[in-house]
Amino acid sequence: MATNKEILEQIEDLRKKMPNGELTLLAKSVDDLQNGQKELKKDIRDLKKQLLDPDDGVVIRVNKNSDVRKYWETRNDDVESGFSHIRNLLNWQFGVNKALWILFTATISLIVKLAFFNG
Repeated sequence: MATNKEILEQIEDLRKKMPNGELTLLAKSVDDLQNGQKELKKDIRDLKKQLLDPDDGVVIRVNKNSDVRKYWETRNDDVESGFSHIRNLLNWQFGVNKALWILFTATISLIVKLAFFNG
C-alpha cells in the first residue's frame, strides 16, 4: 500500500512530465464535463416533470385518452343499437311516404272521376 509521501512524489513526477498547457487543457476538459453533466441532469429533470407531472404530464394525458377510448368502446354496442333503430325508423318513414303518395294519387283520381265522369 502506497503512503501519502509516495503518492505525492508520483503526482510531482507526473506534473514534471506534463507540460503546463496540457494540465490547463485537462482541467478545462474536466470543467466542461462537469458543466455538461449539470445540464444533462437539468434536462432529465425537465423531461421527468413533463412526463410525470400529476396535473398535465404526458402519462396523465395518455391515461385520460385511454379512459375515454375504453368508455366509448363499451358504449359501442349502444351506438350500434341506436344506428339500427335510426335505420328502421328511416325505412318506416320511406314506407309511410310511399303509402301516402299512393293514397294521395288514389284520392285525386277519385275526385277527377267523380267530377268529370259522373254525369
